[in-house]
Amino acid sequence: MKKYKLLLFDLDDTLLNSDWFKIGLIQTLGIHPITKDLDASLFLAQKLQVSSHLIALLKKRLITPLNFRRARWRHAFSHFGLTVDDKQIDELDTLFVKTGLLCIEQSPTLITMLHELKAHFELAIVTNALYDPRQKVQQMGLSEVFSPESIFHGDELGLRKPDRELYYAPLEQFGHRPEQTLFIGDSWTHDIAGPIDFGMDAIWINARGSKPLTEHKPFAIVSDVMEIRDILLYGEHPTPFNS
Repeated sequence: MKKYKLLLFDLDDTLLNSDWFKIGLIQTLGIHPITKDLDASLFLAQKLQVSSHLIALLKKRLITPLNFRRARWRHAFSHFGLTVDDKQIDELDTLFVKTGLLCIEQSPTLITMLHELKAHFELAIVTNALYDPRQKVQQMGLSEVFSPESIFHGDELGLRKPDRELYYAPLEQFGHRPEQTLFIGDSWTHDIAGPIDFGMDAIWINARGSKPLTEHKPFAIVSDVMEIRDILLYGEHPTPFNS
């Protein structure tokens, strides 16, 4: 197997599943006086329905992450015929972050695997996360695996995957070349095609059995991040890519 020196991980839906977001939002809605009488499940469904137009604006940097978050709240409120000002939305969002982070559960098996990988590779996180990834990592019990300096947050750096500069930031810090680097994540565009375009290899976490969007060929395809352990530590033959 090719000898990698640096493993770059996406965070959300790769190392951290989205349950914390859903549970935390529903709990937040039940706490706050503006939302406590609303149908929490319906509100969640509306908040998860993000328009492609809004996503495009964020990707093109025509709106800030803060305004993107506000727009998602406003969209959900509009379904109930409610208009909420930015101050109230920011108050809700702050409560949601506080509540949601407490819903993040630690995975002993994930923690153990990452410690095992850290004995053989340097590890870092590269993420477009809307909420502070360092707080998430701490709540996940991974602070000993990922130091603050090894977490590269796109919003903090003024970048977003698939920007070349964001992928190369950890390479410059750790002193490794693209061909010595393996990116691991769930997004075909951000975690597979992007890294491959810039000379890295990639492992696709394809939990939903999705079809590739392009002709890029990842090093391996797995359905769960835990499957990378045997591939990287014991040379288990990865699932072949079929375009």
